Amino acid sequence: MKKPMKRFLLLIAGVCMLGFISSCKEEGPHKSDIVTFTAVINSTPTVPKATSSAQGTGVFEYNKVTRDLKYNINYQNITPTSVTINNPSPAWAAGPILFTLAENPAGGQVQGTIKLNTDQQTVLITGALYVNITTKENIYGEIRGQIIADKTNE
Repeated sequence: MKKPMKRFLLLIAGVCMLGFISSCKEEGPHKSDIVTFTAVINSTPTVPKATSSAQGTGVFEYNKVTRDLKYNINYQNITPTSVTINNPSPAWAAGPILFTLAENPAGGQVQGTIKLNTDQQTVLITGALYVNITTKENIYGEIRGQIIADKTNE
């Protein structure tokens, strides 16, 4: 009698587990084709250290299917010589330029679209890329902001 009861209880436990697993919804940025990112741009994270009252914001939208990254970067209190996206290694260091978004931009805004390869997609999603805005006085960057994925509502 003990063996049939154990089998019955195992069967019931298995059915319950299957019910729990199938009731879980899988959501999040890995399920969506579009992932949004933002960057808070100021002089705090610059390498080497710069002190500036300039500031800005960046809004990014990445399409995982087409690998297009749309960007809209706004800045103020600065006359930039370039706006770039860089890839440091490690993330807190100064890194090489991956994309030059604008040279000598005017008007306080830079926007457009760039195409990423697989490696660039990986560093974007892991939060390693940053926006760097340089000036004549600070050729390595007067203001900088890490490009971070927005939190999703689940």
